[in-house]
Amino acid sequence: MTSADVLLRSLKNADEPVLSELQRLQRNAWRCVRIIEDLLDFSRKHALTVTPILIDRWVAQHVAEQDAMRPIQLQLAAGCRISADGERLRQAFSNVLANALQACEGRAADDAAIVVSTRCEGENAIICVADNGTGMSRETVARVFEPLFSTKAFGVGLGMPLVKRIVEQHGGSVLIDSEQGAGTRVSIVLPRTGAGSS
Repeated sequence: MTSADVLLRSLKNADEPVLSELQRLQRNAWRCVRIIEDLLDFSRKHALTVTPILIDRWVAQHVAEQDAMRPIQLQLAAGCRISADGERLRQAFSNVLANALQACEGRAADDAAIVVSTRCEGENAIICVADNGTGMSRETVARVFEPLFSTKAFGVGLGMPLVKRIVEQHGGSVLIDSEQGAGTRVSIVLPRTGAGSS
C-alpha cells in the first residue's frame, strides 16, 4: 500500500478536484512500483523447473484465462510436446499476447483480428501470435529486444527483452514479422520433445 492509497482512504469524502489529483498520484505510484518490479525481475536469473507440456492444450488453457476485450481465434495444430517451465513460458506468452491486444485497441471490435496458432516444423514447435493492429516500422522491429526501449507512453521497455530471455533459456528463439499499419506476427520457436495428442 502506498501513501496515496492511505490518503485516498482517509479523504474519500473530499471534493472532486482533490480526489482526482489523489487518484492520479495513486496511479503514478503504482506505475513506479510495477517498473521497479519489472526491472528486478529482468535482472534476476531464474532457474527453470521443466516439465513435459502438450503445447496445444497449454496454449488453449492460457488463452482461455485471458481477460481479453476482443475475441482471440485459435488454430492449434502442433500435436506435440515440449519440455518447458510452464510458469516462465506463460509470462513470455502473456507479454506477446498483451502486445497484440494493445496493437488492436484502435480498431473496431469486429475489425480487429488476433490469431494464436501452433504448428510443428521439423524438430521445433512454434507458437504464433498474429494481429492486424498498428504494426511496427523496420527501425522499431530492429530495436524491439533492446532493454528499456519502448514506443508506449508509459512502457518500461522490458516486455519483449524478457520474452527473448525466457525463450532462449528454453533453447528457442523469437521471430518478428511486422508491417506498419498492417499488423505483427510474433513466432515463439521451441524445441519439441515428441509427438502426442493434445
